[in-house]
Amino acid sequence: MKTIEQPVIFFPGMLCDERIWLPVWQRMSFQQRSYVPLQWADSLAQMLALSQDRIDSFEQEVHLVGFSMGGFIASVCASQAPGRIASLTLIGYNPKGLTNEEIRAREQLLKTLHQNTKLTMNKARLKQFVTSDELNNENITGPVLEMEKDLGNTVLRGHIQSTTPREDMSKQLQNAPFQINFITAQHDKIADCDSIAQLSQRCLKSTHLNLQDTAHMMLLSQPDVIADQLYKLLN
Repeated sequence: MKTIEQPVIFFPGMLCDERIWLPVWQRMSFQQRSYVPLQWADSLAQMLALSQDRIDSFEQEVHLVGFSMGGFIASVCASQAPGRIASLTLIGYNPKGLTNEEIRAREQLLKTLHQNTKLTMNKARLKQFVTSDELNNENITGPVLEMEKDLGNTVLRGHIQSTTPREDMSKQLQNAPFQINFITAQHDKIADCDSIAQLSQRCLKSTHLNLQDTAHMMLLSQPDVIADQLYKLLN
């Protein structure tokens, strides 16, 4: 197994922790791997502070790898300190920000959470993140359900409040001096692959890999493909 020598910092998505990355990590070897525990933060300032702490812990340039919401946080960090960044890899994240429809949906969800209504990850909600074929695959849905149960409404509320509304990062990334790598999924309902493909073409330095036959939870459904791609990108 090849070892990636430069520091790599991983960022989780909304209502996720280290478990979202475990299948990928198990297929890779790192000399210097770090993780930003965004599940501990309940404000954007805290998320950025935790991220900066991890970046500052290394003397050399770092690779940032962000999934979904973590892609947004990684993008903000990279734009604030471009000289510290070796590359930025964004998985299941659209830098164009949230649509008005998405903002309204989040605001409605926050109202429900503020009423202390217990939300559960039923099949209807799971269908937003996985394909119909993946819905009965416990290797994919199991970690999602476990993270939702363990992290709960408090973490979900903090994540939504911290990243709503979400700044459009596309213009900043288009002119970024560092390499940007996009990994998308064919059936992702959260981060549209066609929109991201168009953005990738406008960036100064970018790659784009679109995974077939999967959806937003691609880290759990296709960890082998993602691990192989990260080896190519980060070495």
